[in-house]
Amino acid sequence: MRSRIKFLALTVSFTLLISGTALAAGAKAGGACTKLGSTSTNAGKKYTCIKSGTKLMWNKGVVITAMPKPSASPSATPKVEPVPTAPTIKVSNLSEYRPIKECELTNAGQNNDVNQSHSPRVTLPVDTKKPIRVLIFNVDFPDLVSANQSTPDFKELISKMDSFYTSQSNNQIKFTWTVSPRYYRMSKTIDSYGVGSRAAGSVWQLNNDIQDLAFQNYKREDVDVIIGAAPPSTKREQIASSPAFPTRDLKYKPATYLGGDYWDIKDAWTIPAHEFGHFALGLADLYDQKASMLGQAGFQDQFQHMGDYDLMNWAGGPGFEFTAWNLWIGKLITDDQILCLPNTTTITLLKPVEDTSNPLKGAVIPISNSIALVLENRADIGFDANLAFGAQGIIVYEVNTSIDTGNGPMRLIRKKGSSNILFRDNALQNGDSLTYRGYTIKIVGESGKNKYVEVSKQG
Repeated sequence: MRSRIKFLALTVSFTLLISGTALAAGAKAGGACTKLGSTSTNAGKKYTCIKSGTKLMWNKGVVITAMPKPSASPSATPKVEPVPTAPTIKVSNLSEYRPIKECELTNAGQNNDVNQSHSPRVTLPVDTKKPIRVLIFNVDFPDLVSANQSTPDFKELISKMDSFYTSQSNNQIKFTWTVSPRYYRMSKTIDSYGVGSRAAGSVWQLNNDIQDLAFQNYKREDVDVIIGAAPPSTKREQIASSPAFPTRDLKYKPATYLGGDYWDIKDAWTIPAHEFGHFALGLADLYDQKASMLGQAGFQDQFQHMGDYDLMNWAGGPGFEFTAWNLWIGKLITDDQILCLPNTTTITLLKPVEDTSNPLKGAVIPISNSIALVLENRADIGFDANLAFGAQGIIVYEVNTSIDTGNGPMRLIRKKGSSNILFRDNALQNGDSLTYRGYTIKIVGESGKNKYVEVSKQG
């Protein structure tokens, strides 16, 4: 009896839970129903129990519209981007290029010590095929006395110059360093040399006197290069600049000295590194010397020819890496690392010049015995890590050996729309082109930082 009561209770509860929905199956229009307002579904329709006169019956029913299924929610799995592949662009065969000797230039200028040609320099060479023995010789003066006899260790200079020239020379250039452990007193005052402004005073006499004192204390035959070092307290008004001293006299070594400019700037190692480019490699100044004499007023105009590029242009700039041309004429790379372009159309794959694993550094279009166009790829790697985005890509510049050092012997060619004085909007990107001296240079593809460059002669 108790079991039956429990069963009835459950049945009543279930009926209440379904909220008046009829349990009867097979409801149809006009059929009898038992509870007013109850509903039932059958054959795709929903029927409601209504009262017709004194009878309860199912109404005509309403067609049930199927609810759309919810779309699957997006997967939380990150989208995997396809790995970029190199474009299928056919590059020219090496046999299509000219012999490299046809792209060498002779010196058409007046300076036979430093210039942008392949002509031999008249100064005594530094043998870069063997370790270069550098003496940093610390000196002070009766009117410029070192605050103490403890000399700087020059760790940054040594480390950065080692790293820079190793990377620029296929690991060829190596230095060994000697730093004098104390200051040696010069006999003359610094004021007597009159070197407190740029390109003024007896700079050569100061260099010679430093070397004469050095070789009273060190053996001449043990030294290849001398860097004289004035005390860190030296002001520009005492020694304004740190020139290069190539030599034709066996009594003296190729040299520079560190003046007030060295002790006054960040990345000061670039100053002796720049001067080494003059006296050891025979490279010209690429900046504009007239503008440099104007001080801050002419600061940006100094770099109007080559913008941010090359240590021989802007020793404190964002693009220290040597240009492909300077690497070549400075004998830091070999002939097979430059391509000499023909008059026929070619497509060349140029990788960043800064990439030390990249054997090919640039391509040259010969115009005459003293003029050439050079193409190379610059990227924000190596010593060019701070290059602006618009300065990254293919650059084209003209070399003219009839223009002497400091007057723009190398000059960038502007593409259409470029206006930045430092050429930070001028590098050629994919699809860009420029035409100069009858040649059209166009970027026809890229793979990462590598560029496919088409060169065609007009007419």
